[in-house]
Amino acid sequence: MSDQMEKQSWFHTTVVDNESSLLNYTFKILSQMATSEEVVQESFLKLWKQEFPGHFEHYPKAWLYRVCRNLAIDILRKDKRIRFEDNLEEVLSCPCVSESLLQASQIMAEINKLSKAEKEVLVLKFNDDLSYKEIAEVTGLSVSLVGVRIHKGLEKIRKIVEDELNNLELNPKKKETNV
Repeated sequence: MSDQMEKQSWFHTTVVDNESSLLNYTFKILSQMATSEEVVQESFLKLWKQEFPGHFEHYPKAWLYRVCRNLAIDILRKDKRIRFEDNLEEVLSCPCVSESLLQASQIMAEINKLSKAEKEVLVLKFNDDLSYKEIAEVTGLSVSLVGVRIHKGLEKIRKIVEDELNNLELNPKKKETNV
């Protein structure tokens, strides 16, 4: 197989394997589906323009996440609005969202209560299934700081969930209306 055909095959596989998760991640940053699609497309264009490495591990998904993140942040800076918020209703109505995310919508609502930094690493870890090392590459943080932020974020979510469960036990009327 020629190098050009090998690159096309590799690129097609890379797009198929990563497009949906990159779109979800970028949407979480921008909260605008059309703009997120443009960012993901631009990321894949940047990948295509790179010199083909001859081995497939040269451009891991962390590289694509980092390019998407940087492009999305550039857009936010140009708009002079830095935010990282989920429009949960639009996320859940997106055709690219998996059923597991639909089932996890309540957890995502709790994640939205966290700081921007904690939320970003948790989404990358549990929604996009990136390793600590990949998250470090995407965010520019050290691997140990990624671990600390994930741990602190999980502790905060645990506390929020425990508090809500305690409130339900103390408020039987609230419990009945939620059933």
